[in-house]
Amino acid sequence: MIQLFGKTGRFYYQIARGIDERPVQPDRETKSLAAEDTFPVDLTTIVEMAPELEKLAATVVNRLVRNKMKGRTITVKIKYADFKQITRSRSLSSPTDDLTTIYEHAVDLLTRSRLEGKKVRLLGISMSNFDDVAGTGSEPGPASPTGRNNQLELF
Repeated sequence: MIQLFGKTGRFYYQIARGIDERPVQPDRETKSLAAEDTFPVDLTTIVEMAPELEKLAATVVNRLVRNKMKGRTITVKIKYADFKQITRSRSLSSPTDDLTTIYEHAVDLLTRSRLEGKKVRLLGISMSNFDDVAGTGSEPGPASPTGRNNQLELF
């Protein structure tokens, strides 16, 4: 493996055998929260998909609230019956954990994906680009006197 991959060959050899001596990092920063579902029967219409998206949005909102997080970017994941997968995202001007907002944007993203005649086997919704609501965890920039995060200056 070292002859083929150089120094990383040893790493690949060990990882392939389940050997990993790196310390576990349980408190990593959350980059996204998501929910997805694979359906027993492929869905073919927005009318069939909308209630499924609503369930997924509710799950994501529950996770956001439980973790005291709000996200700016909504992503919809679509996997077709042939296992081809696409994602569609939209970033909002302000962070949210609102069910109606997330659901409506997810439906719009799904509708704009031109699904006519395609069989969908999986749908997912994720939220990312978080603002720190709880005041714990990492923040994208220093807090201003108003408590809002400001973007850092590059120069």
